[in-house]
Amino acid sequence: MDIDDKKLKPFKAKALEYIKDKDKSMGLLNEAIQKASAQRNRLGEVWEKLHLLFGVFRDWLNGSYKELPKRSLFMIVLGIVYFVSPIDGVFDYIPFGGLIDDAAVAGFVISQVSADLEKYKLWKKEVNSEIESDLL
Repeated sequence: MDIDDKKLKPFKAKALEYIKDKDKSMGLLNEAIQKASAQRNRLGEVWEKLHLLFGVFRDWLNGSYKELPKRSLFMIVLGIVYFVSPIDGVFDYIPFGGLIDDAAVAGFVISQVSADLEKYKLWKKEVNSEIESDLL
């Protein structure tokens, strides 16, 4: 099964809408953060990677990180839209099933953008070092 075509296709148009509207995207991001935080213990290692996805998206939204390729931005937003949606491949009200499905799609998205996430982590580390140097 190709997770890209079968599971994510219905969410592609919605993702494009969010990319075009940064205010709307910030609402989506906040909703995703709330959902992930509420499920943090169940998400396990996916939590840290989701947190990284949320961070790169937030920094792109506020204009501080501009090095994100369009394809990676699209995949990240697509994954967040899927994660937030209560009606996706497996409905979120099904105990554990919906969360496992969301985590699988998050894992897929992360695998698709992993090189860009590594670049973002290096950028973030550099920015934080500069801030610390300025404070000293």
